[in-house]
Amino acid sequence: MTDAPTVLVCWTTVSQQEQARTIAQALLERRVAACVQIDGPIESHYCWDGRVCCETEYRLVIKTSAGQQTRLKEVLRQLHPYEVPQIVTVRSVDVDRDYARWVDEQTG
Repeated sequence: MTDAPTVLVCWTTVSQQEQARTIAQALLERRVAACVQIDGPIESHYCWDGRVCCETEYRLVIKTSAGQQTRLKEVLRQLHPYEVPQIVTVRSVDVDRDYARWVDEQTG
């Protein structure tokens, strides 16, 4: 893939489907995401306040451009209901050139 913009994929989770939909809509309206997919329910296992937890959550898979990474994290922190939200972002290695350009246009 040459001359294509870099696409980032970010994951976060929330406890309710409506929260996921609200966040997805806000990210798209603010143009910090080109696409948001919602998976779930999923089962998350983690440690919090010294105890092992198991909760049902909904996962958001967010596609954005490299130029929106900082803004995406800022908006997610503002909108997220969790005290410490999962915000994990990775750079794509191989993305279809036309898709990468579309993501860049949607978030530009």
